[in-house]
Amino acid sequence: MTENLQVALAIEEAVQSGRQTVLATVVKVKGSAYRREGAKMVIDGQGGTCGMISGGCLEPEVVQMAEDVIAKGTAMNKQYALDEDVVWGLGLGCPGTVDLYLEPVVLEDTKPSAPLGAWLICMKEKKAGVLGTVLNAEVEEERGRIFVPEEGLLAGSLGAYMLDEWFVKIARRKLEEQAPKSETKLFTLPDGEEVEIFIDVHVPPIELMIFGAGHDAIPLANISRTLGWETTVIDPRPAYNDEGRFPGANRILVHPSSFHEKVSIGRRTYVVVMNHHLERDQETLKFVLPSDTPYVGVLGPRSRQIRMLEAIEKEGTIFSPLCMERMYSPVGLDIGAVSPEEIAISIVAEILSVRNGHNGGFLQGKEAIHQPALHACRMNK
Repeated sequence: MTENLQVALAIEEAVQSGRQTVLATVVKVKGSAYRREGAKMVIDGQGGTCGMISGGCLEPEVVQMAEDVIAKGTAMNKQYALDEDVVWGLGLGCPGTVDLYLEPVVLEDTKPSAPLGAWLICMKEKKAGVLGTVLNAEVEEERGRIFVPEEGLLAGSLGAYMLDEWFVKIARRKLEEQAPKSETKLFTLPDGEEVEIFIDVHVPPIELMIFGAGHDAIPLANISRTLGWETTVIDPRPAYNDEGRFPGANRILVHPSSFHEKVSIGRRTYVVVMNHHLERDQETLKFVLPSDTPYVGVLGPRSRQIRMLEAIEKEGTIFSPLCMERMYSPVGLDIGAVSPEEIAISIVAEILSVRNGHNGGFLQGKEAIHQPALHACRMNK
């Protein structure tokens, strides 16, 4: 279960149980910090918590601040200056400032017609959406909020048409990205007033689609499920593609000839081809490369990939340059992996680096660890 989903369920349970509830969100980070914008923590009136907004140093004080938010019934902005040695005490080297937004959550806020309620439903249904919140309103009534789903109707308003229009454009643009980041932006109204808006982006977990149910697919599926990814194993052999070998994964028993009828690949579906069967791999490539997937990892040496592509071309199928840019073969990062478990780690690491727009190299010597490389990822060119 992903952290956002845990937070959503915690809010729902606390509010429906009648407990006073506060949602704390990291809305701005300058410099380095253990958590980034969008990290959340739920605190109820009985001191129960869910989620993390730091490495553990801020949580106790945030629980105390939540008591003030509950008592006053109004939202609060709070900034922390993080000292590497005194505040964090984690030896991570994370000096910087973190801005938090703490807000009371009542039953009315969680209704489907309310922006926050629509956002909570979005997380529970594993859909994508963007929640916008005015942070610098002088009075509580002016704290506008809007929710923009990837699919469906908008909910709420930031308080002005031009502000809503500006936000929707940003939200739509972010929803086109593979790994959009939450952030705080300023909008200047015609009268010169600056409105500070937190743009809170949620996208569903990665869907990993594994073609092949061999022995080495088992650790890959296990790691994928541990990360909270939607995991699907596709193989026509019932003796291999069964619940005992792939617990908790979606399983599709299908021959390549029926892929188009029974397999659906979206733009957030990451594919790994590991059938250990040359003809089946070739048929799989013919299906997955022209799809909307941003990533096709192919197990095996490069010489095998070339042989498969030549055979496919002789059949009359030629892939476009865009399709070929999606292929990662040999699959995985170069970490010297040997065992199936190590290979699975290298594959998952490569998928994360592609999704996040990073090179996948060493962090040693880097000044910043949260910024994607300019040319890290072929799919982002």
